[in-house]
Amino acid sequence: MRIEKPWSPIHSPYEPLPSQTAPGQGPSFGEELKAAVHQTNELQNQAEEAMKNGALRGAENIHETMIALQEAEIGLKMLVRFRDKALEAYQEIMRMQF
Repeated sequence: MRIEKPWSPIHSPYEPLPSQTAPGQGPSFGEELKAAVHQTNELQNQAEEAMKNGALRGAENIHETMIALQEAEIGLKMLVRFRDKALEAYQEIMRMQF
């Protein structure tokens, strides 16, 4: 095994971070936000489907239903927190005076 450069957790201030080396290569902020909303919506739909199946079939897989519900709840909480932080940042920018 050949090591080109020793690993260091501390980046030099003169070296760009790996995420900064190729601007425009990754997904944009809007795309990431759209993906997060879509994923949260999918989790909500899966949880609803699991509840419907649980109501129809009985308590066969109650643990899977509860896991799906918890995943949906966590995803929704994360999205709400993100919205709150974005709103706080917007309000802070609006308070700035130039």
